[in-house]
Amino acid sequence: MSSSARDAAPPAYVHASLPGAVPLLGHLPALVRDPAALLAGLHRHGDLVDLRLGPNRLVVPCHPELLRQVYADDRTFDKGGPIYGRFREILGNGVATCAHADHRRQRRMLQPEFRPDRIAEYAEVMTREAALLADSWRPGEVVDVFPSCYRFTLRVVTRTLLGTEVPDALAGRLQRAFETAFAGALRRVVRLPAGPRYRAAVRTLRSTVAELVRDHRAHGGDRTGLLAGLVAARDEDGTALSDAELHDQVVAMLLAGTETTASQLSWTLRLLTAHPDVLAALYRELDEVLPDGRAARWDDLPRLPYTDRVLTEALRLYPPGWVLLRTCTRDTELGGRTLPRGTQVVLSPYVAHHHSGIFADPARFDPDRWLPERAAALPRWAFAGFANGPRQCLGADFARTEAGVALATLLARRRPVALSGGRRSDDRPMRLTTVLRPHRLRLRVLDRRPPGSPSRPGGGPLPVAD
Repeated sequence: MSSSARDAAPPAYVHASLPGAVPLLGHLPALVRDPAALLAGLHRHGDLVDLRLGPNRLVVPCHPELLRQVYADDRTFDKGGPIYGRFREILGNGVATCAHADHRRQRRMLQPEFRPDRIAEYAEVMTREAALLADSWRPGEVVDVFPSCYRFTLRVVTRTLLGTEVPDALAGRLQRAFETAFAGALRRVVRLPAGPRYRAAVRTLRSTVAELVRDHRAHGGDRTGLLAGLVAARDEDGTALSDAELHDQVVAMLLAGTETTASQLSWTLRLLTAHPDVLAALYRELDEVLPDGRAARWDDLPRLPYTDRVLTEALRLYPPGWVLLRTCTRDTELGGRTLPRGTQVVLSPYVAHHHSGIFADPARFDPDRWLPERAAALPRWAFAGFANGPRQCLGADFARTEAGVALATLLARRRPVALSGGRRSDDRPMRLTTVLRPHRLRLRVLDRRPPGSPSRPGGGPLPVAD
């Protein structure tokens, strides 16, 4: 290293406090009113921005180098603190929520279940369920997209996790329980009462998951699946996961494997209906790979690069895990500023993904920004659709495969159309939710190939109208 490089002044990061805080509630009203707008514009105030949520003071890094430091050092910037404690009441101490001290052991025991050969096995379930999803979207009907995609992802995760099927009634009960529990937890973060519905939802989640684990224990000998692997897993000293640990892993995987991918699929379909040029290009690729409208398989995905870019760009614009929390375990320096032990740090993929200094024209839906030569020019830590660093989502490949199989299968058979007039959806992000999802996305479904019509490889969608 040259002396000039050694003597170069460190970057002068801009520190700022977000204006607009109100007494007692801080920036919570602005976050509830329009969370996307608040987060998308946060980087304009500085590289390290302070904000307040009720009594909680938080620091938000916006600069790529500061994001790199926080993501990379999971000992100093650990999962924990008073806000995180509210969500551990729901999710327990599974691999997604545990502190650094437990994370290595848990991740090592779960890792074999997410090897490529295991993902390929899970993909067979995804293909069958994606075909059922596409067939359930009957031409001419209006579909409430997120609940439909949620039922699909829950069927996939329960069949791959538990080796069994979950009835739609149970799927709906779990979805409502998660929504109510997380909304109550967010209220408790700002010291508002969560109410009896929150407590009932937490009881429902715990009892339902406990029942699923007990059922698996009773019939596990004739079942395969991820949970069977977890039951058989052993630590380096031969220790197995306890029932409590299994319970926490199942809860975390039910959340991570359902709402997040259902959200990604929902936003992707919403974006495609608003960008007919992208939809037409996607259809041209699908007509080459799936000309007969069959369900997509694991070995089709490498031949669907544009489909993958579309999904990645939707994940950039609408990352389901849009707010990730960390707590400083010691006094540390970030961006030239000393953060005392206990400081709560917000890692927001939404902030980074809408940073005009990272992504050119960040509000534009542009799948080709993920062409290899263009993506290579981006800062390494800029994209965090599945988080980053040592705590990157263990199921990232599972989720990518599931989303790719589902989107390709749906669009090989169906054409989604936005509703017009007074029937339009409310596709704003839901308020007070931990997973970024549209409030209510309703689309009309049309058949791409009416009965008796030939396939049209490379020809794009059939000329139909709402």
